Amino acid sequence: MNGERGAKTADLSSDDLVGGASGKITARAARLPLALCFLFLLSGSSGLIYEVVWLRMLSRTLGSTVYATSTILAVFMAGLALGSLVLGRLADKVRRPLVLYAILEASIGATALLSLSMNSWLAPLYRAIYATTGDSRVALTVGQVLLTMIVLLIPTSLMGATLPTLCAYGVRRCGSMGGVIGTLYALNTLGALLGVLAGGFVLIGAIGETRTMLVGITINAIVAAVALALFPAIGAGASCDSPAGAAPPARSSRIPISRQARRSVLVCVCLSGFVSLALEIVWSRMLALYLGTSIYAFSGMLAVMLLGIGFGGWYGRKADVWKDPLLALARLELGVAFFAAVGLATFSWGNYSLFLRPLIVVGPAALLLGMAFPVAVRCYADYANSTGRRVGELYAWNTAGCILGALAGGFLLVPRFGAASSGAILSGLAAVASLVIFAAHPRGLGIVRLADALVVVAVGFVISRIGDPYSAVIRNNILPLEPGCQIFDQREEAAATTTAAGVPDVPTARHLLVNGVGVTILVTGNKLIAHLPLWLADSPRDALVVCMGMGTTFRSMSRHPDIDVTVVELVPAVPRFMHYFHTDADRVMSQPNSHVVVDDGRNYLLMHPRLFDVITIDPAPPLCSAGTVNLYSEEFCKLCAGHLRPGGMVCLWVPVAQESEVKMILRTFATVFPFVSVWSGPTYQGFILLGTLKPVNDVEARVRRGFTDPAAVSDLNEWDNSCDTPAKVLALRVCDRNALLAFTSNRPAITDDRPFTEFPLWRYLLNDPEYFHLIDTTDLRKWIASR
Repeated sequence: MNGERGAKTADLSSDDLVGGASGKITARAARLPLALCFLFLLSGSSGLIYEVVWLRMLSRTLGSTVYATSTILAVFMAGLALGSLVLGRLADKVRRPLVLYAILEASIGATALLSLSMNSWLAPLYRAIYATTGDSRVALTVGQVLLTMIVLLIPTSLMGATLPTLCAYGVRRCGSMGGVIGTLYALNTLGALLGVLAGGFVLIGAIGETRTMLVGITINAIVAAVALALFPAIGAGASCDSPAGAAPPARSSRIPISRQARRSVLVCVCLSGFVSLALEIVWSRMLALYLGTSIYAFSGMLAVMLLGIGFGGWYGRKADVWKDPLLALARLELGVAFFAAVGLATFSWGNYSLFLRPLIVVGPAALLLGMAFPVAVRCYADYANSTGRRVGELYAWNTAGCILGALAGGFLLVPRFGAASSGAILSGLAAVASLVIFAAHPRGLGIVRLADALVVVAVGFVISRIGDPYSAVIRNNILPLEPGCQIFDQREEAAATTTAAGVPDVPTARHLLVNGVGVTILVTGNKLIAHLPLWLADSPRDALVVCMGMGTTFRSMSRHPDIDVTVVELVPAVPRFMHYFHTDADRVMSQPNSHVVVDDGRNYLLMHPRLFDVITIDPAPPLCSAGTVNLYSEEFCKLCAGHLRPGGMVCLWVPVAQESEVKMILRTFATVFPFVSVWSGPTYQGFILLGTLKPVNDVEARVRRGFTDPAAVSDLNEWDNSCDTPAKVLALRVCDRNALLAFTSNRPAITDDRPFTEFPLWRYLLNDPEYFHLIDTTDLRKWIASR
């Protein structure tokens, strides 16, 4: 036994070890210059600013789906991995890594500037792909991914190269690998936190997408200029406490790490990246039940995660002085598994603050994930003039795991297993990553202590007892809606979690919820936005319904047998749930004049040149939901206008909501269409906006002629008598375009670049009185009467 152990030890050559016990530190290690640390903090913020804006920009052509978001994130991470792997090797060879870092930062800003115009030329390319492949959605998706990769690959690759470049410089200067890499990793992550907070909470809502991008570009330019200015003072990377050009001091390490163990570290960091990005998708879906579906909810969750990773990286910089970093890495991954499982198990507990909930669910696991990376670098890298290459390789493996995690989380785990079960699977994978390192330790599994074994058992026990806390929260939110309310069906998909609920014995007491948020109920107003534009348009033949909801508008339009109706719905489960709200759903959807398309509504119009006589849009509330503003912007209204036949009409439903937000939507609509009329919902006083490119004459005669259709009249009278006569419908008309423009004169129009309604934070913080006042058509009538 001892002879075998000695033979194994003898096989560990100097190339197989990361450090050795014989090395002694002969010079006090220098610290990274404070100015350089600040620069890398700024650099991290610009990267996340770009990511936030790019996600928004590309969602308008790729569609507002989880598939699109996962694809964009995967492409973004692929660029980071490529840059760290390829350009990280260059960092070890250049004599002036600080100059290389400055060049990288300047190049990031330049390529980001070019990306500002990408939507203007990407959309025609998407349409060309769609047309030449016979309207193949699969071919379009593949083409979109490839084009997105081409656009983002250069700037993201340059971003990925900055960490190994500065690590190469810092280790040459300081000789403290764990300290340098932990510090830089923490600073970059905390900078990313600042970027998320600035972009998601402040900049886009205050100054718009283009100017937000220019802020990031300015940061890159400043970082590049200052880095070049610092070069004469801090040199090419030699320690200021050792002779110029001297080799950095060797580390003192008591535990040798074999080449095989280093390979296990690569597997571990890959699994860790997979778990972190997939958990991000799972946590985003689950926390939306408490935080809502706004951009602030997602940004807040991501900020908590980055905060934990940043502080974890800062603490992990002490890995150089740890006796056994490999064992520490195994225990950190085990801790991630434990806290991820506990976060899931306690998800439905208590009514603690909404701000504390993501800290409790996300924070502990994120902290340990942050600590794990610099510890992994300490285990994997060495000082033999290969810091950049080693860090680049490790970062690339970690990022590759992130890519797979982003894709698996959105395309496989959540759709196949649901959010809660996916979280349990990911917790188990983190435990597997821990066991990989335990098994690769020089002392093998014998290093496992009783406490480690107990944690493994605890992880298994908690996972087995998790159940489905996500559905439990949805159920608790639904049951109080009405006495006797119960869940009929629920589907978890990549696009969203869809729930049908209601009172079994009351046909009109039905609720449709998407991600736990109620989006519509059965009201006559949804029937009116089908019949009214069909009555007022010139000889309509076909219609497009954007956003299906319960299917009421789509069903009412199908009552006109001479109208060809297409409905576009983002969430696949929504059409399948229509029968819970309308008993004749199957018959309606099987009619020759009825067509259901699962797609993003804006993306559908971008890809199809077809013209319509009527287009109705009923975006899901609330107004601040992420992606909803894409159906309210000036550019989308113009897109709809461009798909109208002569004499056609666009109908937009705007719910009762904050006065400031509603006014901006009303003004946007009136800015695009030269002829507008505003109508009130019959039983729910929201706004029905009708827009045309030419005036509509004889409105009263057209409405009365519409009431000669028995099928339409019967449909309007199905639930109440609020619209049973032409007089009642005509009484719902409120005003025309001129009055609407005057009423909204104190608010700007919404554009893609200035998506105001998705970012209401400043109106809330500045105590804008109109933001705290809910407005409906009654308020508009009072304003008109007072003039």
